[in-house]
Amino acid sequence: MSTTLLYHAFGIRGYRCRTTRHAKGATELVIEHHPDNLQCAHCGSADVIGAGKVERRFRHLPVGSRPTWIVLPVQRLRCGRCQMVRQAKIDFADERVHHTRAFERYALELSRMTTIEDAANHLGVGWDTVKDIQKRQLQKRFRHIPLGHLKKIAIDEINIGKGHRYLTLVLDLDSGAVVYIGKGKGADSLKDFWRKLKASHAKIKAVATDLSPAYILAVSQNIPKAVHVFDRFHVVKLFNDKLSNLRRQIQNAAITVEQKQAIKGTRWLLLKNPENLNPQRSEKERLDDALRLNRPLLVATKSNREASPRLRGGLLSGWSSIQRPNFTLGSRFC
Repeated sequence: MSTTLLYHAFGIRGYRCRTTRHAKGATELVIEHHPDNLQCAHCGSADVIGAGKVERRFRHLPVGSRPTWIVLPVQRLRCGRCQMVRQAKIDFADERVHHTRAFERYALELSRMTTIEDAANHLGVGWDTVKDIQKRQLQKRFRHIPLGHLKKIAIDEINIGKGHRYLTLVLDLDSGAVVYIGKGKGADSLKDFWRKLKASHAKIKAVATDLSPAYILAVSQNIPKAVHVFDRFHVVKLFNDKLSNLRRQIQNAAITVEQKQAIKGTRWLLLKNPENLNPQRSEKERLDDALRLNRPLLVATKSNREASPRLRGGLLSGWSSIQRPNFTLGSRFC
């Protein structure tokens, strides 16, 4: 194969094709560095002399159904300027990988249309090779995420498997994109994010978190002018837990048998929406009897029901009317 064909057909330039081999159902292109292109990988000087070679093999685009390998004796060079000994730079592949950039692009195109396993079977490589290519692409693409445009963010943690392994996520609520991932959970996992956010000069208007004291402290210290919004799930859960505790206290303190019987078995009735009470089981009548005999429980249930529609109003719809920086309860929950 000629060097011209090596460039035009395979996209590899700056190298000379020495020979082509066919063995075990594969095609091997043995190439070598062009002497005029050798430079020190450390300082870029052309004042270099050879200091040995090491053969490397790179998976390349298939020719028809036959896998193709690029075989390159990589030249080790001693630099006359910096006196360093380094391998010559390889232009068609990244460091510490065993495939060319063209092969990587082809695998990414296939994985967009097929599963990882199907792409790996078509290319004749392991599924982990395709997976590593995807991971490398994601790391290149999202290594530096701009934060200056952020206005409304949400912070939460997720469990990623056994052994209580957590990741802390920061989301842009305007676009839904994940803009930061921190290892672990709590305030420490966000230290790098706060540093990057400060450097970006982003003006955060509001931030949504759960009721974690660590998040509350971190938000108040790093973006004190932003409105801190607590997510609806945790607030509703807090309401329901307090209501259940009150019901339990009232039942334990009940004096008459009528009061105890009225409260018994009403835990889930208190937490249900009125429109979901089952008339066939007389749930509304049972709940009315319990509330009629226990005024504290009536007041707490009424307060819970009045708050629920406001909590269901949503975080985004409430932010348009936010005027002051504080911890906002009531209608501005997500």
